[in-house]
Amino acid sequence: MVDYLKFTPEISNNWSRTWHETQKQRPWAFRRLLDASTESQMESKLWLATELINADIKPKHVALLGGWFAHIITALLMDEVGVDKVNNFEIDKDAHYISFKFNNRYKKSGEEIKYFSNSKNVMMATIKKDFDLIINTSCEHMFPMWKFRELNPQLKNSWYVLQSTDDDQYEDHINCVKSPAELANQAKLVDVLYSGSKVLSNGMNRFMVIGQ
Repeated sequence: MVDYLKFTPEISNNWSRTWHETQKQRPWAFRRLLDASTESQMESKLWLATELINADIKPKHVALLGGWFAHIITALLMDEVGVDKVNNFEIDKDAHYISFKFNNRYKKSGEEIKYFSNSKNVMMATIKKDFDLIINTSCEHMFPMWKFRELNPQLKNSWYVLQSTDDDQYEDHINCVKSPAELANQAKLVDVLYSGSKVLSNGMNRFMVIGQ
């Protein structure tokens, strides 16, 4: 079980510099950065890493759909799950830019680049690269995942990790579901390796499925 994130000296350096620079250079994005770093955000990402390890599918090249600042999840995927590369597809240009600062240790000069980010709306365009794992931890904010899968038939053999909620009190929660089963059905997953629910510290019901 993955109970915590390994806060290494490299992470400390990347993260402290990013917090400082964001507050100074992009203060309008600072509130969103706080929202992306809460206890419940950490809980949901630790849960994902734990069940991904338990599923034993050993992904190497991962696409994050709407990965936001991608700081917690990238560290867990690299350090705990054993992923080689992470590519974040994020429509928020501030988050896209800031995510590079958070993950600067994976872009060292002279070494193979391991973290990438693309400013792109993945629900309106195709992905040209191949990935063995697709992660969307914000399905409630997007169109149903069947739409993404229809746009990207080349990823039909990829594994998917999806998270959503039944909490529809927020305006940007445009696509809530009532259960993990509904989430899996909405994405047209056939082979489901994991299906579960978790009540986070903020009281939100969180659903997660892993499958193809």
